[in-house]
Amino acid sequence: MQKTIIALATVFALGSTAAMAQQQQAQDPMAQQQQQQTKEISEGMLVKFVTAMEDVQSVTEKYRDQFQEAENQEEAREIQQSAQEEMIAAVEDAGLTPQEYNMIIQQAQNDEELRARLEEMTGEENS
Repeated sequence: MQKTIIALATVFALGSTAAMAQQQQAQDPMAQQQQQQTKEISEGMLVKFVTAMEDVQSVTEKYRDQFQEAENQEEAREIQQSAQEEMIAAVEDAGLTPQEYNMIIQQAQNDEELRARLEEMTGEENS
């Protein structure tokens, strides 16, 4: 179950903010370099991440049916854009940038220890 939550967060976060992150990284190569150098993730960042992940999941659930029931491509695109804006706001309201959120997701995909910490934290949050 916890892996499902992290997988959902990954899919929607990367899908919603990847274009924005790519655009910002293209504009600022130093940001990309700094992101790659950031290996240590503080406990505070993980707490913020868990909060953001739960909020992103709520936004996802809110828009899922609307997106699936869209009558045409334009309507689907508008729904997706609204969802993306709310997801970005949720991440920022939790105290992270979309780039930090995505960095944690990417590291969790490749770091078993980090993934286990996040799963433990989400288990505690849901208890």
